[in-house]
Amino acid sequence: MKFKLNGKKSVFALGLILAASQALSGSAVLAQTTPPNSAAGLNASYNWAGYVVQNGGYTSISGTWTVPQVPAGSGLTGDATWVGIGGVTDTALIQAGTQTLTNVNGQAVSYQAWYEMLPGNSQPIPITVAPGDSITASISEQAQNQWTIAFRDNANGQNFQTTVNYSSPGSSAEWIEEMPSQSNGEFIPLDNFGAVNFTAAGVVQNGQNLNIAQAGGQQMTMLNSYQQVLASPSALGYDGSSFSVSRASAAAAAPSTTPYGRTGWTRRGTGIQRLNGFFQRGQRLLINRFKIRFYMRESFRK
Repeated sequence: MKFKLNGKKSVFALGLILAASQALSGSAVLAQTTPPNSAAGLNASYNWAGYVVQNGGYTSISGTWTVPQVPAGSGLTGDATWVGIGGVTDTALIQAGTQTLTNVNGQAVSYQAWYEMLPGNSQPIPITVAPGDSITASISEQAQNQWTIAFRDNANGQNFQTTVNYSSPGSSAEWIEEMPSQSNGEFIPLDNFGAVNFTAAGVVQNGQNLNIAQAGGQQMTMLNSYQQVLASPSALGYDGSSFSVSRASAAAAAPSTTPYGRTGWTRRGTGIQRLNGFFQRGQRLLINRFKIRFYMRESFRK
């Protein structure tokens, strides 16, 4: 996720998320994920790290990862781990994953599971997620524009499955560790997640089962605004379907100093061209029994 600031910052929306984050303990906060901001250069992003395949014809993706243990910090931080189809060369992205957020005081840490279909809202997955849990997620097209999302916490045995209608060209597939963003387009600083290990990562492309290596996976490294590495993927394991994403020591640039944002950024990352158009999607915060919804505007141009 890499972008140039919109100029019109939603002060009200930002206030909502900061206030909500202060009340994070005992609540669920669902942050959105967005297509990668790849102005950092080839195979680099300001918000994605992991592996991407993009030859088209993808009708299924799966992967297993371990939810990272995130220490309390000094302020609002976050990360998201997910698998998805689409979103690299188009704005259609269907994904499922886990997320960690700390509140603005850095004292409360929240873990959630979610799925999302751009430009729609993130939807909570009613599964208890804890650090150290092994998670398996898959997204599979059962019929044209009909997708089954399956999610399992292998540590506690909880399962979730739903079938949704969604139009996707299946142009790409991803296994990603992400830095989330706020409603005004500014990033939530990436937390110190350590390392996230992906295993059993595979896709179905044109009816053929492939691992990442067989599908021609490409690495995506996350950079901060100073072009320093924030997180990077390892080489693939011998099985072609396992890797890890490790947090580097560089600090995520504070949102107020980030020299990029949501509009007008030319994307030069892994296959990230031809992004055009405009869409808007909602973001929902669930705080105790109250729901607050605000919107994140994202626009792209060539």
